[in-house]
Amino acid sequence: ALVRILDDHSNIIPPAQIIPVLESTGVIDTLDNIMIEKVFELQRRWINEGREVFTISVNVSRQRFTKGDFTDMAIALQKKYNIPPFLIEFEIVESVFIENTDTIVNTTNQLRSYGFLVSVDDFGSGYSSMESLSRLPFSVLKIDKCLIDHVCETRVKILVDHIIKLSKALNMRVLAEGVETKEQLDILRKIKCDEIQ
Repeated sequence: ALVRILDDHSNIIPPAQIIPVLESTGVIDTLDNIMIEKVFELQRRWINEGREVFTISVNVSRQRFTKGDFTDMAIALQKKYNIPPFLIEFEIVESVFIENTDTIVNTTNQLRSYGFLVSVDDFGSGYSSMESLSRLPFSVLKIDKCLIDHVCETRVKILVDHIIKLSKALNMRVLAEGVETKEQLDILRKIKCDEIQ
């Protein structure tokens, strides 16, 4: 579930431009809360309509995820909308590892013990600490497009293959972001990536 903001001419403002503004003004918490509740509402509506439902991931800012009430908020929404927790996946970017690791571990453990999924997004785009990865009990690891763009190159293919094997050994599903060619898809299938985007 992605939020997009349009300018006066209905052009999408790239998230890289708008997110820092929302974070610096504190509005990001409000936006996160709205987006998260919208996902719960959508799941409830689909269930009521008899539609087939599937897990929906929603991006959560570092600021919101590390606030002490995040798990309580998620559980309250789960009860309000009576949604099976596994239908909601909270997605945080890898740069969140840089600080508040203990809070992230605690929040992630609490969410997962309740049945929610928690994923690390954009893995390979920056920080990528193996130490942090070993401590943080994520459900899904999402390999960033910057690696997938070059997965046809031998060295990158080897790296992605080992990231997938490591992730699976740590009990995480693996999703490759930004797959755009059949050659990329074929390589990812061969090295047993679980999902593509």
